[in-house]
Amino acid sequence: MTRSKCFNYLKNYFLVFLGTLILAFGAVVFLAKLEIVSGGISGIAIIIQHFVSFEIYDYAVAGLMLLFWILGLIFLGKSFAIRTLFSTIVYIGLTFLFQRVDFFQNLALQFAGMSNGGTPQVGNYILCGLFGGVFVGAGVAVTFLGGGSTGGVDVIQLIASKYFRIRESITSFMVDAFVIIVGLLSMATTNPDMLIPGLCGILSSFITAVLIETVYNKSLTSYQVDIISDKWEDISYFAQNELQRGTTIIRSEGGFKGQERVILRIVFPRSQYEKIREYIASIDPSAFVTFTQTNAVYGEGFTKNKKKPKIKKK
Repeated sequence: MTRSKCFNYLKNYFLVFLGTLILAFGAVVFLAKLEIVSGGISGIAIIIQHFVSFEIYDYAVAGLMLLFWILGLIFLGKSFAIRTLFSTIVYIGLTFLFQRVDFFQNLALQFAGMSNGGTPQVGNYILCGLFGGVFVGAGVAVTFLGGGSTGGVDVIQLIASKYFRIRESITSFMVDAFVIIVGLLSMATTNPDMLIPGLCGILSSFITAVLIETVYNKSLTSYQVDIISDKWEDISYFAQNELQRGTTIIRSEGGFKGQERVILRIVFPRSQYEKIREYIASIDPSAFVTFTQTNAVYGEGFTKNKKKPKIKKK
């Protein structure tokens, strides 16, 4: 294994660990204590905890994670099971850590407004719902950036996609909505005041979706710029030597006067947007420039275009 591949391998595992850490912290510290059901494994475990008189949240999470991991092994194959084993073990371990260590539980009680035996107020529910959604969404997104999966109810989404050709985003929404509705209805039968945490669960789920979109999907965004300028050679030199980006020269003809022009095309990541825009403005303010946002770019200097492995039926 080359040094570069080894570095990427370790980096991906670190991102999966970091994402799982953030996810577990958000679920235990912000959501579990106030029984805010926002979907996923944590939401199911909170529902179970609500109907049990002793602390079982972390054991419920462990049992559910292992159950879904086994389902993934059966229906999705060994490749999926191996890929999610690391995050499954880490998530279970971190859940026990945050649930059983006094420091983290005292922190959860403080956020919930229950540190001195007090009663949680609406503000506490909103605060925990918001920050719980932020941490859970950021954790899932960072895990995805590492090329991993959080396991759990993701298995249902992948099974539905494999056997019923249902889009994963639709299944994800349906599963989370089902967990939230079941939690709200079942928990409200024993405590009518559960309406507030139920609504905060919906808010938390929305924040989670926004964070995944912001952290993960936006990080994959690239841009394509087409430039018509008399200074195109200088701009091309800047892109190739300063930004390490290739350029494409397109010979064109103006539609009005029939004048021959050069269109310089550059594809670059989001992080270089301002550098390119500012350089063009400084060297030729009158240049005709169009920026186009792309959803995915594959090839040298960008993400490798890997063939998605097919999941063989057993």
